[in-house]
Amino acid sequence: MFNFKMIGQRVKIARREKGFTQESFSEMLGISTEHLSRIETGAYRPSIQLIEKICSSLEITEEELMFGNKSDSKANAELLSKITCLSPEKQKAVSIIIDLIGK
Repeated sequence: MFNFKMIGQRVKIARREKGFTQESFSEMLGISTEHLSRIETGAYRPSIQLIEKICSSLEITEEELMFGNKSDSKANAELLSKITCLSPEKQKAVSIIIDLIGK
């Protein structure tokens, strides 16, 4: 069973991170501000189509919205990007730390 209160909180957090107000985001989605407010409080269960539109507009995956998980590929890409910016010595240190944690 989905926790629509948590889903609503994730919508609200992601919306704010993107700098959207409820008014601007609800307009983008083609719904009323009251409708969006009810989604964000968990009082309303959005349709599959609306979930897809929310995710597309916020540039998040359905998995992130529904379960709070970043997709593995996205998380891996972020990690790789951070590691490649490090000096070779720091990359080696990160590798050693990862090996220690994995044991």
